[in-house]
Amino acid sequence: MPTTPRVRLPALLTLVLSLALGACATTGRPPAAASQSATASEPEAIDASAAAAARKAEEARYPKQELSEDMLLRFLVGDIALQRGNAALASQAWTELAQSSADPRVARRATEVAIAAGQLNQALDAASRWVAESPKSPEAHQVMVSLLIRANRLEEARPHLEALFAAQPTEVAPFLLQIHRLWDTKTDRAGALKLTQELTAPYPDMPEAHFALAVAYANNERNTDALAELDKVDALRPAWEPSLLYRAQLLEDQPADVRIAQLEQAAKLLPKSAGVHNTLARLYAENKRYPEAAASYERVLALKPDDLEAMVGSGLVAMESGDLDKAYAHLTAAEARTPAHAGSLRFYLGQISEEQQRFADAASWYERVDGELKPAAQRRLVRVYAKLDRFDDARALVAALPADTPEKQVEKAQIEAQLWREARDYPRAYTTLTEALKRHPDNADLLYDRSLVSDLNGNLPAAEADLRRYLELNPDSATGLNALGYTLVNRTDRVDEAAGYIERAIALEPDNAVILDSLGWLRFKQGRLDEAHAALARAYKQMADPEIAAHLSEVLWVQGRKSDARDVYRAALAKSPDNEVLQETGKRLGIAP
Repeated sequence: MPTTPRVRLPALLTLVLSLALGACATTGRPPAAASQSATASEPEAIDASAAAAARKAEEARYPKQELSEDMLLRFLVGDIALQRGNAALASQAWTELAQSSADPRVARRATEVAIAAGQLNQALDAASRWVAESPKSPEAHQVMVSLLIRANRLEEARPHLEALFAAQPTEVAPFLLQIHRLWDTKTDRAGALKLTQELTAPYPDMPEAHFALAVAYANNERNTDALAELDKVDALRPAWEPSLLYRAQLLEDQPADVRIAQLEQAAKLLPKSAGVHNTLARLYAENKRYPEAAASYERVLALKPDDLEAMVGSGLVAMESGDLDKAYAHLTAAEARTPAHAGSLRFYLGQISEEQQRFADAASWYERVDGELKPAAQRRLVRVYAKLDRFDDARALVAALPADTPEKQVEKAQIEAQLWREARDYPRAYTTLTEALKRHPDNADLLYDRSLVSDLNGNLPAAEADLRRYLELNPDSATGLNALGYTLVNRTDRVDEAAGYIERAIALEPDNAVILDSLGWLRFKQGRLDEAHAALARAYKQMADPEIAAHLSEVLWVQGRKSDARDVYRAALAKSPDNEVLQETGKRLGIAP
């Protein structure tokens, strides 16, 4: 169901929504408290006689009724039931009281108790009496509207809403702007549209009325009618943020360039709208136009430095673009401000810290992840603990991983093997994966992981055999084609054979930095240095990986661009001083650190 931009809720709608969500919780106070509240805030300077006169005038507004023994008994039953937590009995007692009393205070109390008890029918009965006994009470009509909507009796809600509009004319426009917030997944959409049409009919020149109709039409899958209503909004109130943003939502089935163009125009019309720039930034990011997304988020932050969506969005875009320092700065600022989403932000911060090889920081972030991402964080912690030589902690995490399904058994074997890889215990990693393959002989992921272990252990035939089997299971896997091609070009002189695999992989995923690195290394081995440099420079721009840096610096060195080679090498070494490929390349070429 389409949604609308978040804007200020009118007071009338706020109360109706809170009531519709069951916010009328009972407090156990007697019905007389409603009338007493009128004098509770009087200045202390009013003397006792004036206060008594005020109470007498207030009480004169209510009907005179004798307190019979039956009514007194029901009062007692209702309040004692509330005190003992028997909400159903309390609701029944107060409903019967309302039925035998003409006092609106009793009807109101019966309504509150029935709502709190979840007794919708009793609440409707009591609220009907409240409205009848106090027809000019806006609160009575508000409660009645909320209950009728919950009961899906929308047509019956109309006269109450019209009464509220008449009593509070300044609230009509903001109410209509957000009227869709009253409906939930169980609401009759056709009925909601009919009610919206009836309520908005008296306001043909009100932009909010046409906006309400646009949402109602869209919720009935009548997007053409919805867009026509937005056209009327734009004629009445040009460059209005809610209309521009909702139009962007209604165009979601259009090509990305159409939606982007519409939002770019909206951004020109409303250059200071954080909502428009945030929405445009999200659309840019969804289409991997990261520089434009980053610029849009920065515009928001220039307007509103504490805008949480822009902080998180800018951080995630920077993370995708490889600007890890910027990503870390924005996401740490966001994490400090949003406890509700701190778990996912900590996961991202752990990934950034891990990528930057700040493993102690990564462990600290991952350890504090909660919610849905906690299992993923724990899996990553295994590798991080291994990097920190905290093998006992890593083994404890592996032992605690569930293995009650085939998928979880495979995943647990992969994580355990990764632990032994980090510990450089390659035979044990190989054994772990081999044992898992006995139980799951055609699992491609296990075959792929075992090929990596065999390669690290110098067992090229085993690595090649597992990768070929992997490709039998996944013949169009860019990952498998790249892995076999890179293994051949890096470990053997079978360059032409390797080229076939790598070129197929890059055709499948032309922007994959890992495959671009393989292609660049292949071209280097083929002596095609300019092509090698182009591919590796592109890969390194996308992903500042130390092994890509080692390959790029070697190509630059052989091209005679030794100063550039040193710059690339030293920058990578500063970030990854323990990387073995970097160290080996520097020693072999004689590049001074």
